[in-house]
Amino acid sequence: MSEFPLSAELSISPVEEMTFRGRKYFLKRDDLINPYFNGNKARKFDYFLNSDLSEYKKIASYGGNQSNAMFSLAAFAKIKGLKFDYYGKPLPLFLKKNPVGNFKYALDMGMNYIELPDYEQFFRKMSSPEKKYDELGKDTLLIRQGGAEKEAEFGVKKLAREINEWAQEKGINKLSVFIQSGTGTTAVFLQKHLNFRVYTTPNIGNADYLLKQFALLEYNSDNYPVILETKKKYIFGKPYKEFYDIWEEISSENNIEFELLYDPKTLIALAEHNKNTEGEIMYIHSGGTVGNESMLLRYKYKGII
Repeated sequence: MSEFPLSAELSISPVEEMTFRGRKYFLKRDDLINPYFNGNKARKFDYFLNSDLSEYKKIASYGGNQSNAMFSLAAFAKIKGLKFDYYGKPLPLFLKKNPVGNFKYALDMGMNYIELPDYEQFFRKMSSPEKKYDELGKDTLLIRQGGAEKEAEFGVKKLAREINEWAQEKGINKLSVFIQSGTGTTAVFLQKHLNFRVYTTPNIGNADYLLKQFALLEYNSDNYPVILETKKKYIFGKPYKEFYDIWEEISSENNIEFELLYDPKTLIALAEHNKNTEGEIMYIHSGGTVGNESMLLRYKYKGII
């Protein structure tokens, strides 16, 4: 990533046309916002990037060891001149000796990765709706896993405004918007401010998991997007041949690199449900392609490619 200057400037993402299995879609290129803050991470962290954080000395977060949020938060901390502690499960020996992908780039930007044998207990405590984490210190800004914070609404509202204005300019009255979900933060705030229906697919858990995440951020269920499950059940993070195949198919057909962890399941749901949606369809490219480096290694290790 050293070829890209470290900057917090976020551009307005363009809308392009793409084709997928014989149908035309509109593609919101949020992957082009910024090399370090793109896709849903750009939207989620927009508020913090524009905030005075002089009262803090450190940023803390937690999650997976190849998290896109971890990578963006490492860049964010470096720009703000703050330390960055990231809590996770004990690292696999291979990754510890051979850093790669988001983990490597986050380390390069100064991340302090803290391995916790009791990570699940820590996760439950930090994921509590209330922010009372005295053990981290008052000079530490905690950002929950994946940026699942109410402050994310600030940036996602901008995304909704961009889409609303684009649709008005194009004279589009019926639009269905598809977006991937981890914690569901972007999807729920997007539905709250968008003039059109939002559809999302749970990647980390199931529909019940997403509904619980929505409720932590937005009390009004009228603002919840439509949750679309895939016919087949998938384990999050596990490589599947159909995931790689659909990722390669859409990336090659449109000469655009998509993301290999969240996009495949969302694209499968899109293919299964697009006949039931009204009007034009927009797919939001949520960035995160830096993580493809480590994902492709996993697919090769499993003998899928």
